[in-house]
Amino acid sequence: MPNIKDTIKIAGAGVAGLTTAINLAKAGYEVVVHEKFPSVGGHYKENPQLLPNWFIKEDVIEELEKCNIKINWLNKIEEVEIYLPNQKVKIYGRSMPVGYTVLRGGENSFEKDLARQAEAVGVKIITSSPADTKSSDFDIIATGFGKPITVGYGRVYKGNFNPQKVKVFFGSEYTPSIGYGYFFPHTESTATVKISRQFNGESFSLKGSLTKLKEKYLVSEIKEENFLYEFGSLRSFDIPKSAVRGSSLLVGEAAGFQDELFRFGMRYAVWSGYFAAESIIKGLNYDELWKEKFMKEFKRTALTRRVFEDFKKRKFKAIGDGSDIYLDIEKFRKLWFSNAVYLLLKAYPLYKSFVFRPFFIKNGISLLKKTKAIND
Repeated sequence: MPNIKDTIKIAGAGVAGLTTAINLAKAGYEVVVHEKFPSVGGHYKENPQLLPNWFIKEDVIEELEKCNIKINWLNKIEEVEIYLPNQKVKIYGRSMPVGYTVLRGGENSFEKDLARQAEAVGVKIITSSPADTKSSDFDIIATGFGKPITVGYGRVYKGNFNPQKVKVFFGSEYTPSIGYGYFFPHTESTATVKISRQFNGESFSLKGSLTKLKEKYLVSEIKEENFLYEFGSLRSFDIPKSAVRGSSLLVGEAAGFQDELFRFGMRYAVWSGYFAAESIIKGLNYDELWKEKFMKEFKRTALTRRVFEDFKKRKFKAIGDGSDIYLDIEKFRKLWFSNAVYLLLKAYPLYKSFVFRPFFIKNGISLLKKTKAIND
């Protein structure tokens, strides 16, 4: 646990660091946040990110606002289309949205809004203040990724879009290994196209891969003459044994808190910030708090990533008969949390065994039939 002083010092004014700061300040602590960039969220160009509703059993906005912050979401996402090489999976919402659009970077960003919430409760934010996180001066380390695992490239366009619909693309010809692409409108007039792939030191062109993706899937939506700006990103994820380093607590991506399949990290950033504050305020064990909340989720998404990587190598030929699959978000959740799905994921390496393959084929087909029946 951190060595608590009169003033709590936090390195990093991102989502995790500011959530920690807000909760500590509301509990009466004096809090100072050091941000190395000239402005909060200054390391991002404005781009949308998704807060999904399928990893939890309640609405994600309602869940996160239990952490004593306000989420300034932009749009409700009603539909996510996942494009496989010869098949499409559509996740849609009837009784609740599939997720929410949250802006990162820029004046209307999630970070900027959290900074305003933090300052309103007395948090002091010092910008252009790089932090030596190897020292013991900081109680909370919220400085983002360590060693990059994936690298991304995005382009933002103007046009006429439906901001309630997102498209995600898997295809080994433009997103090898753990990479994927997406088309994400954030307003009726602006949309982002982004592609990511594993960062392994090899020479490659993300811009070229993005061009291939646009030419295959987005000819009608995106016109190059409507290009506004481009941006890059690096991501890191890991399942740590401990998120405590010496006398400091690591939160958000600094701890490796991100799911391994789609790299959703905002929810984990918020909760880890909240738990770090709770551990200080109440003298609780930080590692026990975050592990109880989402260690099972991390393991499940890690297993899913392993299966997806194998399916990508096989060009997803093992999924069903090629017809489209429709999933209501509520039913998708039930599948995601079911013991049957978890056991299939966990035992997937045995699929390559001739002895166990009939078991996987039988149970896999049964699950696919259930998903196809959902829309009836």
